[in-house]
Amino acid sequence: MALSPREPTDANPRKQGGPPTLRDRYVIDPAEELAALSQPSLRAFAVQDRRDATRPLFALIGKPGLPPRVNSLTHLRGESIRGLLPLVEFGVVDWPDYSQRCFAAVYQKPTGGRLTEAVAAGRISINEHDLPRRIIEPIAAGLRELAPNDISHRAIRPENLFVLDEDRQSVVVGDGAMTPPGYDQPAVFEPVERAMATPEGRGRGSIGDDLYALGVTIVFLLVGRDPVAKLSEDQLLNAKIEQGSYATLCGRERIPMSLLEPLRGMLSDDPDERWTLDELERWINGRRLTPIQRKPAQKIDARFSFAGREHATVRTLAHAFTKHVPEAARAIRKGQLDAWVRRSLKDAPMADAVAAAADLARVFERDHRGSDDYLVAKTVAILDPRGPIRYKGLSFLPEAFGTVMAVEAAEKGSMPRCAEVLANDIAGLWFVAQPNYTPGHSNTEKLFAQLRGHAANRDPGYGMERCLYEFNPALPCQSSFIVQDHVVDMRQLLPALDQASSRVDTTQPPVDRHIAAFVGHRLGTDIEPHLRALCGPSPSTQINGMLSLLAFVQWKHGPDQVLGLASWIGGLLGPTINSYHGRTLRHDLERAIPRVVRQGSLPELYNLIENQEKREEDRQGFLHAVEDFAATEREIQDVEHSDGSDSQLALTKGEEAAAMSSILLTMLVMSMVVLFEFF
Repeated sequence: MALSPREPTDANPRKQGGPPTLRDRYVIDPAEELAALSQPSLRAFAVQDRRDATRPLFALIGKPGLPPRVNSLTHLRGESIRGLLPLVEFGVVDWPDYSQRCFAAVYQKPTGGRLTEAVAAGRISINEHDLPRRIIEPIAAGLRELAPNDISHRAIRPENLFVLDEDRQSVVVGDGAMTPPGYDQPAVFEPVERAMATPEGRGRGSIGDDLYALGVTIVFLLVGRDPVAKLSEDQLLNAKIEQGSYATLCGRERIPMSLLEPLRGMLSDDPDERWTLDELERWINGRRLTPIQRKPAQKIDARFSFAGREHATVRTLAHAFTKHVPEAARAIRKGQLDAWVRRSLKDAPMADAVAAAADLARVFERDHRGSDDYLVAKTVAILDPRGPIRYKGLSFLPEAFGTVMAVEAAEKGSMPRCAEVLANDIAGLWFVAQPNYTPGHSNTEKLFAQLRGHAANRDPGYGMERCLYEFNPALPCQSSFIVQDHVVDMRQLLPALDQASSRVDTTQPPVDRHIAAFVGHRLGTDIEPHLRALCGPSPSTQINGMLSLLAFVQWKHGPDQVLGLASWIGGLLGPTINSYHGRTLRHDLERAIPRVVRQGSLPELYNLIENQEKREEDRQGFLHAVEDFAATEREIQDVEHSDGSDSQLALTKGEEAAAMSSILLTMLVMSMVVLFEFF
């Protein structure tokens, strides 16, 4: 998921009043919900265009914490693409039901409603002859428009098909970008390896995955129902793996001969054999293609009994292992699995790899590499390298790790399992197991290595919070101070904190781990000195780091004034002021801070309390005071530690002087008496 640099551009996160309004034009009515246009994770509401009140529009409101595909939305906005519901605008609005700002997308309202409901009501009829012209051809045209921009739709299913016009001639696919790729898709519409993943872990995928979903959609429309509705998700996966998707979905249904060829092509479980857009378009244009033949299942000598089921393939067994980890670990440690792989599957390299994994677990019995979860994750990657990464209930393709982190953070407030994935290099087990290591694998593995470095760094600005934003550039800052303001752009950060100053506990610093990581990702190496100061050895250093970081943000991204935030920070500057030695200087700073706070300028506030000339003057004055104190202390120590001889000498000399003075005084008195008697 990539983020368009300035989406959305609203610099003031909570400036609007009245009804939710997008771009000061599209007014969304929270009281008029349109259930017929909603999606599993998206709610639909009526919209009025201030410039054209007659224009039929509706809005989809996203769930907080669920990252949309901003790059896809950016490419689709304002475009009229055949086969796709026209996207008019998108952005962030205040949403009363969630008491925070949420992502919204405004679409043209399909006046014919949802296709399945129109068919059920008899307003429209779709038969085998209509499908190529009314469904397959327009959707293929829409996918063709997406392909050059490396965008996949990832939400093609019957419930997301709409009749755009009142004449009921134009069928389009609804939104596929307001949720993560494949997030709202039932597992039946996903290829096996993506269906094994949890909804948030399915990954961006490709047009090939869209064609697979289109094939399943055609089957549903042909038979008028879900042909595998009675199967549980695990049963469906096992059937797809063992019998193939085409046989699972179409084996008991009457499929018209004219559609057998495209359905076999689109429902191929081998991505390399699945039809491409070129092949589908050639079929649409009447060219016959070589039909795909199902490969016969590998014959085995014996099945592997596990968790109440007899497994004939390593893929179904790997999937079962992830649901029963302790039992799977016992089977691996006892050598039952590698023996079965060697004897029944005749795959010596795989058996050797499984045995080596068990041996390593025994060697590192007291390490994480000896745990059941690690052993099973490694073994599953060996058995089913095309499947997702599976660890402690997480199941995801590497490209989807960002969404997995976002969902875990939203649901739990932290990311403990994702942290373990990085700390224990679980993704590395998957990359090593890949039979065909591609440049795409290399790039993703490098990203995981970078994330491991961030996760291992516990300092502010790093940790799992930094990983969250590195892998999710479209995710708003998740700090509890401003999460309700949906801050995705650096220009929105300080206005959001400024408003937060009136509602949060201002005895806490305004930079928490999420804000530090968010700024660290957005601004990169420019702020390394500020981040280092945040984890300084003293409270004054940490507060200076916090202020310098926010001052840098204001200097670079504005706004000119943040009165509330300046006041918030001003109340936390006690330790910094006390770090000065001079009492007069501390008093002057305390008197000056309110004046600077009223200016709302964090750079000015930082320059006031961290003035280098004042710091040097204070340092020199302190050094002189230390020297004077030391000199006085030495004199006192000299007196206190002397042996008394000097005192005795002074006493003796004093006595001699007193005696001499007495003699001289006596002689003077006698002389005066004699002179008096003589005269």
